[in-house]
Amino acid sequence: MSFVNTKTAQAFADLRDAHYAFPRAQRLREGFEWMLTDYWSKASLGRRFEARGLLVTGPSRTGKSADIEHLLAEVNNGETTMPDGRPAKIVSVMLAGTMTWKDLGVDTLREGLRFPTRGKMTQTEIWDMVGFQARAQGVHGIHYDECQHIFPRKSNEGRAMILDSFKSLLKNPDWPLMLVLSGVDELVRHIASEEQLAYLLRPVHFDEISLQRTEDQQEVNTLCFAYADKAGLDFSSLSTLDFFRRLACACGNRWGLVIELLIDACVGARNAADTALKSEHFCTAFTARTGLAQGYSPFSIENFEPLFKGEKMFELWENNRLAVPR
Repeated sequence: MSFVNTKTAQAFADLRDAHYAFPRAQRLREGFEWMLTDYWSKASLGRRFEARGLLVTGPSRTGKSADIEHLLAEVNNGETTMPDGRPAKIVSVMLAGTMTWKDLGVDTLREGLRFPTRGKMTQTEIWDMVGFQARAQGVHGIHYDECQHIFPRKSNEGRAMILDSFKSLLKNPDWPLMLVLSGVDELVRHIASEEQLAYLLRPVHFDEISLQRTEDQQEVNTLCFAYADKAGLDFSSLSTLDFFRRLACACGNRWGLVIELLIDACVGARNAADTALKSEHFCTAFTARTGLAQGYSPFSIENFEPLFKGEKMFELWENNRLAVPR
């Protein structure tokens, strides 16, 4: 007996394959165009130059990684030719936790450049190999996700060394690399402490949901209708500010979590053969995700705000995320 419900799996796949273009995506795209245009114009002169980069920050689960990943796929689709005659290529490396600069070099070789390290190599040898392999493979830039993890908490000297090392990648005389550094807001503080590096990086910030802003109210509404339409469901009965407040609260005001809950609710509604989304679909999806008692959610309790605090909701999602298949 199969453990895969193919009908449900296909419904999830259809919705997860969709990419919703937030207005902020245009700011990020403009940043990528600025960075690549700057690189192209300097590289075309055939002289030594320094590359530029992006500093993409915001609270966790606001959609930074998804939007960057979407744009990286476009950059790497072969349509942008660089002055060396090869297509533009930017690889991505995720920092999974606290690590040293040497560790990051190893991960860059293995994860980003798909080059196995052999035997014992010094930190200098590892990063020399990063530069050599990047040039050999035609890699023009690197995206480091969750970049805040590289910075030591207590050592100012260690932080200064790492900042100088990032700057060296941008200024490498043999093969300068564009950098996209993304992470939570504390990353801004680290980068700002090195004036020259901060100058070379254009900041792009991702905000949480704030329903005090009219544009965010409209964006949540558009987002909900977009996913409901994709699933063939009617969302109109839930298109109210009261429901948006409940949805934002349930998701800790994180855009990424709103999308996850929307997908779960849509699949639940389709499995139940309903034609319209209801609060009950969101309630069921929320309790399944968070592990709370069935029926106990911001969607089912009249005076929900004293019981469900936004930041606590985010922590609840994070604490239970490994228990939910993705």
